[in-house]
Amino acid sequence: MIKKNTFIKNSIAFFAILVSNFLFCQNQDKEIDQLLQKAEQSRREFNNLDQLKYAKKASILAEEIKDSKKIAECYYNIARALSFLELQKESFSYINKASQQPYTKKSKLLQAQLKEVKAFNYYSLGLTSQFNTELPGIVKLLKNQSSKDAIILLQRTYLNIGSTKPDSAKYYSELCYKELKKLPEKDSHLELSDFYRYKGTEFLEKMPDSAIYYYQKSIQITQKHHDPVLFFNYTALGDYYSSQKKYHEAKSYYEKAIQNIKEQSITPYHFVNNDLYNKISALYGKLGEKDKQNKYQAIYSDLQKKLLTERNKNVESALNIILKDKEEEYKSSEFQKYILISIGILVLLIIFFFIYRILRKKIKHKETIIKEAANTLQNKEEIIYQKNSETQELQLKINDAYNDVVELAKKNDPSFYFRFQEVYPEFQKKLLENSPTLRTSELILCAYTFLGFSIKDIAEYTFKSVNTIRNRKQSLRKKFGIQSEEDMGIWLRNLTSEKEQ
Repeated sequence: MIKKNTFIKNSIAFFAILVSNFLFCQNQDKEIDQLLQKAEQSRREFNNLDQLKYAKKASILAEEIKDSKKIAECYYNIARALSFLELQKESFSYINKASQQPYTKKSKLLQAQLKEVKAFNYYSLGLTSQFNTELPGIVKLLKNQSSKDAIILLQRTYLNIGSTKPDSAKYYSELCYKELKKLPEKDSHLELSDFYRYKGTEFLEKMPDSAIYYYQKSIQITQKHHDPVLFFNYTALGDYYSSQKKYHEAKSYYEKAIQNIKEQSITPYHFVNNDLYNKISALYGKLGEKDKQNKYQAIYSDLQKKLLTERNKNVESALNIILKDKEEEYKSSEFQKYILISIGILVLLIIFFFIYRILRKKIKHKETIIKEAANTLQNKEEIIYQKNSETQELQLKINDAYNDVVELAKKNDPSFYFRFQEVYPEFQKKLLENSPTLRTSELILCAYTFLGFSIKDIAEYTFKSVNTIRNRKQSLRKKFGIQSEEDMGIWLRNLTSEKEQ
C-alpha cells in the first residue's frame, strides 16, 4: 500500500513538471513573437537601434528553448537591423548564423530574406556586381511561393532588378504589379503606394502628366487605408512641382513632408537632411529669396552634423549590444566549466587529469573571446574615426569658398573656372594627368559635375540643351573609362582627392 501511494505521488510530480515545462515554453513563444513584432514596428519607424535591441532580446529567449525557427527569425532581424546601422561585417555574421539553422535550410522564404539583406550589404559596400548577382537568386527561391511575405518580397525584388536595368525597367515593373494584384489591397496597400510612386518617378522627366497621375494614385491609396505616414508622397509631389518650375507648390509639399515626419515622431533619417531642407533652400534660391535660401541651407547643414553624431551613437550602441552578447557567451562558458569541475570532483576524483585538460581548453577559449572582443572594440574605433572624418568633410563642403564657386557656376560667370581652380588647385592637374587632350570647355563641364550639378542644372545654367550636356558627359565618360554604373561626380572627386604616389 505504501509503495502504491509513493508511485502515485511520483507520477503526479512528474506530470506537474511536464505541464509546467509546457506552459513555460508557451509563454516564451508568446514573448518572442511580441518582441519580434516590436522589432518590425521599429523598422517601419526607421528606429534601427530599437529594432536591434528587440530582436536581440528575442534571440536570447529563442536560444533558451532551442526553437530553430524562432532562432533563425531572430538572427534575420538582427542581421537586417545591423545592415541599416551600416555595420555590414556584423550583419554578414548573423546572416551566416541564421543560414546554419535547420529551419532555414527548409524555408525558401527565410533563405530569400537573408539573400535580400546580403544583397543590400553588398550595395552599401559599393559592390554592385554582387548586389546584382544576389537578386535573381531571390526570384528563383520565391517563384512558386504563395504566402503574403513571399509575394511582397518577390515584387520588391522585381523593382530592385528593374532599377539596375533601365532597358528592362518596364518589364520588371509589370512583373511587380502582377505579384501585388495577387493580394487583397488591404494587405498590400503600402507596397502598392510605393509601386505607384516608383512609376511616377520613372515618368518624371519625359512624361510629367503620367508622373503626376501615378503620384496622385500613390497618395490616394495611402489615405484610403488611413496610413498616417505620408512624407514619401509629399516629397514626390514636391519633386513633381519643382520639375514643372512651380516652386511655391513644391515648397508647400516639402514643408508638409517635414511636418508629417515630426507629427509621426519618425526617427531622423538621411532623407530628412539630404533632400527636404536642401530642396527647400534650392527653391528659395530659384525664387530669388536669398535670406530664406541661406536660412534653410543652415538648417540643412546643422541637421547633417546632428545626423552624423546620431549615427555615431547608434553604431557605438549597436557594437555594445554585440559585445554584451560576447560577454554572455563567455559567462555561459564559465558556468559550464565550473559545473564540469564540480561534477568531476564529487563523482570521480580519478578523472582529475581529464578535468585539468578541459580547464586548459576553457582558458584558451576565454583568451579567444577576449581577442575577439578587442578586435570588435578596434573596429568600433575605426568606424567612429571614419564618421568623424565624414563630419569634417561636410564642414569643409559648406564653407564660404564652396558657396562662392557654386554661385558663380549658377550665374555662368566667366570667372567661375578661375575661382574653381583656386578652391580646388589639384583638379585640373589630376584631370590632365589622366587625359592630357582635354579642352577648356570639357574641364569646365567636369567642374560642374564635380560640384554635384545634374545634367538638367548644367544645361540651365550654361544655356545649352539637355541633350548637348548629356552627349558631352557621355564623351567624357568614354575618355576617362568610367563604368556605366559608376557616378561620374564621385569618380571625379575620388580622382582629385588621391594623394601623390
